[in-house]
Amino acid sequence: MGCATGVVKYFVFLANLIFVLAGLALVIIGILFKFHYSEATDALPANFGVAPILSIIIGAIVFVTAFCGCCGAVKESPCMLTTYAIILLVIFIVQVAIGVYAFIKINQDEQGFRRSVHDTLAKTFEGYGRNNEKTESVDAMQSWLHCCHLDGPDGYNNKTLPDSCCPQEIRPCFINELKVYHAGCIDRAHHLLISGSKIIGGVALGIALAEIFGAIFGFCLSSSIKNQYRRSAYA
Repeated sequence: MGCATGVVKYFVFLANLIFVLAGLALVIIGILFKFHYSEATDALPANFGVAPILSIIIGAIVFVTAFCGCCGAVKESPCMLTTYAIILLVIFIVQVAIGVYAFIKINQDEQGFRRSVHDTLAKTFEGYGRNNEKTESVDAMQSWLHCCHLDGPDGYNNKTLPDSCCPQEIRPCFINELKVYHAGCIDRAHHLLISGSKIIGGVALGIALAEIFGAIFGFCLSSSIKNQYRRSAYA
């Protein structure tokens, strides 16, 4: 094996080892988020609650694909490397298509997106104190986002607020308490979803660039190994 081919081989192996760890991280984060923050995300629009599941699915796909790349590099298997490169290209195309659609959708209909957040939260807050599931969702969200009611603590119309409207060390929670959460949950949830989408978009862009380089190196290594086999056969 030539020096250049050897360098590419170890680069592909190390890059995919990182992807294997990244895939496991996405799966673990998705599982932890699903179990620890499920009550809070139940109060948000349904699309947001799908995020942990998507994280688990994407993490599993990344793990399997990267594992295939690692094995192909170690075993010098042109078939595995070609399969790995094709899968990366398909993932890249799908990822870019989804990213462009989401970016256009959010920017063109930001007000509609905010109304969706408002309507979903309003229905949840209407059931506060009457429905155990919605009460738990509201309390979890208020504690998590450090917010109180839809537009602030005045929405509860009384002096005593839910304990989740104050930090844990201040219980019971009163409306005149200095440390009460004055921010409304609509603003906090909307800001979380918008800022979160930008962060996810940046991470997705970085992963997309890595996928392109991974696919190129995968095809190059596969071609180099095939050429080496041909030379060996005619030697």
